[in-house]
Amino acid sequence: MWDISGRFLEDPWLWPEVWELNPQIENPHLIYPGDVIALVYSADGPMLTLTRGGGETSGLRTIRLSPQVRRQPMNGAVPAIPLDQISSFLKGTIIVSETELENAPYLLGNRSGTLLTDNNEEVFAKGIWDDDINEYNIVRSGQIYTDPETGEIVGLEGKHIGTATIVKREGNNATLLTANIEEEVRKGDRFIASSGSRIDSNYFPRLPSSSIEGSIIDISSGRTVGNLYDTIVINRGSRNRLRVGNLLALQKPDIEIEDDIGKATLGQQVKQSLGFGNDNIETFSGEKYATVLIYRVFEGASLGIILSAEQAVRLEDRVVTP
Repeated sequence: MWDISGRFLEDPWLWPEVWELNPQIENPHLIYPGDVIALVYSADGPMLTLTRGGGETSGLRTIRLSPQVRRQPMNGAVPAIPLDQISSFLKGTIIVSETELENAPYLLGNRSGTLLTDNNEEVFAKGIWDDDINEYNIVRSGQIYTDPETGEIVGLEGKHIGTATIVKREGNNATLLTANIEEEVRKGDRFIASSGSRIDSNYFPRLPSSSIEGSIIDISSGRTVGNLYDTIVINRGSRNRLRVGNLLALQKPDIEIEDDIGKATLGQQVKQSLGFGNDNIETFSGEKYATVLIYRVFEGASLGIILSAEQAVRLEDRVVTP
């Protein structure tokens, strides 16, 4: 679908739009030899129609394939990314508002009466529970995420501690069974419905629907330098039309160079003599050096995993549309 969109629509990034108009193509990465794909144009835009090989369409030739080396250019299509290939690198962190975290159910204790809780232990909690949800993430309040450009608080870090399933509920009180514990559960930890923070099982990389330019808020929970497969927090989210699966690029800061060769105009000379700065400074865009896949989106911030990086990632770098 990437190659077809690039050839016939002159923009390979349009493949998701073409695919969405064709529900009969269940998976754009599972198109088989012998399938007939027709490209047609309608009032709704470009569309593809598909007929499986050996079906009703006559005149199809059979192609027998043998194992062989297949080459793909480095700037070719970015395939769907299965969760099992990157799950160990994805952070369970969620970003919540202060109000949401304060109003979430909280842990009071466990059946064993100890201070800390591990896997497969029953714990007691209190709060307002959703009647339709039984699975919860256990989270702990972490750092405050602040937009480095505006100073606005975009959310609080909800550090993932583990998961829990409701065993019994009596009004606001509930008994839950813990699982997938990453560190000991403590009194006061909060419960956030897992349906709102589940990681997708597959990612179909695509460009964002609008131009994105933002900043890095955090790199892998407090580090100042990151690299391949690290998670970054950026100051752009759903209100900026970001979606899960969007690909972004990281860009180094702009470079400023003084032009001491070209002759300054009379106006520039006057400004410089009055101390109003140097107009001989020329600005050049920083280098784009890394690719980031957005895997979790919140209102004012998002989490992304660094899929490729030619240099170390730093907090001062920019997040831009590729």
